[in-house]
Amino acid sequence: MNAIIDISLRFKLCILNKKVIVGKFVLFFIIIIISFFYSCEIINPPEQIPSYVSVDTVAISISKPSQGTAAHNISDCWLYVNNKLIGIFEVPFTVPVLEAGLQNIQIEPGIKNSGGNAAREIYQMMNGYYLDTVLEEKKVLKLNPVFEYRAAVNFALVEDFEDVGIEFQVSDQSDTLIYLISDENAFEGKSMYFCVDKERPNFECRSSQLFEIEKNGSAFLEINFKTNDYFNFGIFSKEYTGAVVTEIRKHVYTFNPTDNWKKIYIDLNYFVNNVVGTEFRLFFTAVYAEDSGLEKSDVYIDNVKLIYLPTQ
Repeated sequence: MNAIIDISLRFKLCILNKKVIVGKFVLFFIIIIISFFYSCEIINPPEQIPSYVSVDTVAISISKPSQGTAAHNISDCWLYVNNKLIGIFEVPFTVPVLEAGLQNIQIEPGIKNSGGNAAREIYQMMNGYYLDTVLEEKKVLKLNPVFEYRAAVNFALVEDFEDVGIEFQVSDQSDTLIYLISDENAFEGKSMYFCVDKERPNFECRSSQLFEIEKNGSAFLEINFKTNDYFNFGIFSKEYTGAVVTEIRKHVYTFNPTDNWKKIYIDLNYFVNNVVGTEFRLFFTAVYAEDSGLEKSDVYIDNVKLIYLPTQ
């Protein structure tokens, strides 16, 4: 009898153990399934729905006549949202932004430093464009930023060639002249024109005055130009050797031929900071090359601005 009871108890315990084992297995399986779906959510989280920022055009606001023309070549926008750089975009553009709600939008004006496509940077001479606004998912925020020069920028020279007396004069190195034109080849109102050919192969003009530029600041020459041949820009640095005063010639930039008027921002910082003097004279030169295949080399210049931002 006792043996029968013992067998019965063992049978019941065996069944109970099997149920426990099966229960543990089912629980383990459920945990595995839940973990799998949870891990999938981590690996493939729900995609955010972007809003969009669009810029079709940018403009320059001139606060006073002494700042010269509003013509510009701000080619890029450096777009920030809440102080985070979204990217550098060439105008026009429309880009997605993974932010929604009230946001701070910051757009800084971008240039191609000295015309180089690989030398894109924020133009420190101008303030950025700032806006607090609401970004909505799937919606496009259209902006047309207007930039202004910083109040601290010094306009050492603004020459638009509208007056009879102009800043540039031909030097003794030149065998041709400067002309002021207002025909279809001019850019805005009047423009400066000179040419070289086989009979008159050399041209040089210089600014009539010296310009004092503070070192370790930021200095640029802004200029509009059109030319069918190469010509050069440079500066003379006024330097003292004892009682002797000399002007040291420094070549800065060579302009490439272009059928259309272009604006360029020429960085002068290296040249200003790496000479002894602090006073500078500007010059332009052109030399006729007989192997160019041109009957004459034509150069048009307008809206010359020498500006610098002192050390802050």
